[in-house]
Amino acid sequence: MLKKSTFPIIIALVCFALASPVVKLLSERGGELGNAISFCNLLFIANFCAGVVVLISFGAKGILRELKSFSIKQNLILSVGIVIAALYPGLIYTALENTTVTNVVMLSRFESILFAGLAWVIYKNALSKNEVIGLSIIGAGVLVIVFIKEMYMFRNGDYIVLIAAMVEAIGIIISKEILKFCSLRTFLFARNFFSAIGFFVIAIKLYGVHHFEEAFQANLWILMAIYALVIIVLGQYMWYKGIKSASSDTVSSLTMMTPFLTLFFAFILLQEIPSFYESIAIGLILVGMVITKIKSKSKNEVIYQIDKSLSGG
Repeated sequence: MLKKSTFPIIIALVCFALASPVVKLLSERGGELGNAISFCNLLFIANFCAGVVVLISFGAKGILRELKSFSIKQNLILSVGIVIAALYPGLIYTALENTTVTNVVMLSRFESILFAGLAWVIYKNALSKNEVIGLSIIGAGVLVIVFIKEMYMFRNGDYIVLIAAMVEAIGIIISKEILKFCSLRTFLFARNFFSAIGFFVIAIKLYGVHHFEEAFQANLWILMAIYALVIIVLGQYMWYKGIKSASSDTVSSLTMMTPFLTLFFAFILLQEIPSFYESIAIGLILVGMVITKIKSKSKNEVIYQIDKSLSGG
């Protein structure tokens, strides 16, 4: 029987799992909003709205006061974290324009292998036999998609997902350092609000002001405000509420649901059905994930699970 403390975590994971399928659904079937439903517009507006909601919910004065108190070094680390926070979803949203949600979910598992390698190099975290075996099986699942699926035809979106996985692995390490000096509320505000502003500025520099000419329709902002409130803010709030009382083993076990919930929602919302090779990859990755979870999580691995879930992967 599920404990009361697990329900907020389950709600959060459902929110995170909905993110990619809902974004692709909106982009493909924007209806009257037409060209306004683009990945760039969705990324900018959703994160901007999420940052504003966090600012209002937790109090602007306290958050702004904390931001002003950071040293130059702390601001530098936070800035790098914000850049990565903008880059990762930007890459994922771009990938969704060129590949399926199923591929994004499966190929993103490569990030867990990269994180384990970085944790070993930076934190000297030794991997157990089960973790090595499990990560190897996950890697085999990723390779099934990379080298076997569609007779070696690998789409551009798939390469982008692998790049995003590398970015996210580095981002998790940086997030761990940020949370040593930055409160959760300020971190949530900064990663959502400033990453939205940064992405907006970069996109204008690269593509020109006209790139966002459809972004300021009232109906689009209403839609994205609802998305940000339900998918981003509610998900993050319920996640942190749940992990306060749930054990690390419970959190670790529940987070295994996320990729498979995403696949479920991709089927329900987008009618995506995994191919034969994708099904093999899914099976291998599931087995690998189960094996890696057999031992208790270390503190660094728990940080990984928290940050990974916040990213919606």
